Amino acid sequence: MKTSEYYKDLSVKEFSKAANIYDSGHAGIYERCKDDYPPILEELKKIAWHNILDVGCGTGPTLELLAKEFPEREFNGLDLTPKMIEVAKAKKLPNSNFVVGDSENMPFESSSFDALICANSFHHYPNPERFLAEAERVLRPGGYLILRDYTSNNFFVWVANHLEMPLANLFGHGDVRLSSLKEVAEMCQKAGLKVLKLERQRKFRLHLVAQKN
Repeated sequence: MKTSEYYKDLSVKEFSKAANIYDSGHAGIYERCKDDYPPILEELKKIAWHNILDVGCGTGPTLELLAKEFPEREFNGLDLTPKMIEVAKAKKLPNSNFVVGDSENMPFESSSFDALICANSFHHYPNPERFLAEAERVLRPGGYLILRDYTSNNFFVWVANHLEMPLANLFGHGDVRLSSLKEVAEMCQKAGLKVLKLERQRKFRLHLVAQKN
């Protein structure tokens, strides 16, 4: 049985290689991540927030866009891969702080952030329920979680988890598993997060907006 560290090591190796091309126009499979920036921005326009944490921030492209849209806010990024954080820091975004760390054990005080975003890294987490519990912990009361990832119907989720993900591991990718909408809803409830919106959207996207009580 593969351990959590096995998957995390794979992710660090994968994204250490990807860091130098991640922001380019020829980033291959990582180009798909750009589809998630507009929906996140639209959700953030609907809520009140001053500081935000991007978990699995990569080289910081989402926070880079948010810094242009909301220059007076505070921006924080967390990523497991040191090379990704190195590239993010080099951008010298205003009011920004980038930290190397684990989504399942975040190096932040409780009740630190008004909003937390997570795009396309949830399926890399060996223990997604721990991430959601940590999200609840670091959010302030009334704070929001906006999460984008991949999902589909039960059949395709099963196929992805039993065939596609193991194959991806053989090629050096740190993917762990996809979650169904039902599983995400159950994990949010267990973590103490109230689901405000949970949808399966086009291009196999999972879209979640949840709030800490």
